[in-house]
Amino acid sequence: MFRTTLEINDGIPAPFGVVKPGNWCRRRMVRVRGGSTLRTAYLLAGVLLILAGAGCVRLGTVVETITLPPGTPSVESILAGLAENEDALRSFRAAGTIMVKIPEIEATQISRESSLHYQAPSSLNIVGRRYGTRGIELTYVDDAFLLEFPTRREYCFKETEAAFETISSADIVREMFRPEDWRNLSEEEVRITRYDEETQTVEAEVWEPGRRPWRRRVISVQGAPWVLLENILLGRDGSVIARTTKRAYHEQNGIRYPTEIECTFPGEEAWMQFNMRRVDINLDLDQAMFNLSGRVSALNRAGFARVDIFAGEGPSIEDLTESR
Repeated sequence: MFRTTLEINDGIPAPFGVVKPGNWCRRRMVRVRGGSTLRTAYLLAGVLLILAGAGCVRLGTVVETITLPPGTPSVESILAGLAENEDALRSFRAAGTIMVKIPEIEATQISRESSLHYQAPSSLNIVGRRYGTRGIELTYVDDAFLLEFPTRREYCFKETEAAFETISSADIVREMFRPEDWRNLSEEEVRITRYDEETQTVEAEVWEPGRRPWRRRVISVQGAPWVLLENILLGRDGSVIARTTKRAYHEQNGIRYPTEIECTFPGEEAWMQFNMRRVDINLDLDQAMFNLSGRVSALNRAGFARVDIFAGEGPSIEDLTESR
């Protein structure tokens, strides 16, 4: 009796079990000498026939080994530093300028009298004002969001996650303030690709593990203490879904926070930037602000009309610009 075995030549272990490109496989027949039953032999033969029909299996390209300079910080210390700082920032209130650019209108919309309230982990309220008048208010709470147009007495409310072309409404808040649960990332999922000792910056990749691992995020951090400078969310095909940069960090009570946040969403052809002039952290924010069902009830009692912006209803950007 014979059995068929599969050999993989030149297979060198790599991260996530990837085999070097160019590897090939071959089948050879080996005589079975005792101990194997006929049933087992048939079973193995059947499995190997399937493999034979599939031909040689390629596992993708290898993740190259990168030589880092002495003194490169450990992945563990970077993740711990980011987690400690983000966990300490429970909330903040800021006033400043908001700039937004979307495909529907050529000019960049600027609101210099805006306010922003954030409550960890995923609640955000933004009020855009012009000449003291509240022109638009947007509130995210987990996967729900409420968009109000006070001057038009209209609102849009989504109780569940609303998806745009490439990113969801809930993802937008996460990407801006808490893109990863750094504390629960394993060191095996993060790979440092560059370290600059002079600027104390580190570039790293965050990988999605599994049978077919893929790079889901690229980050740039600076420290220590560590802060996030750039965060790029990637799709499975390597396309950029969201790019967030954070600059001009300040510190209060040992907590570091950026005063300039810029977000780009290439798939949506959208861009926004927050320049914050006054920031107060870890305040007890008014929880009524994030009680969306209660606010919707109040809007209905006040006679506001509900519109669906995802169905093309509601005001145009031009209408909002004129009304402000």
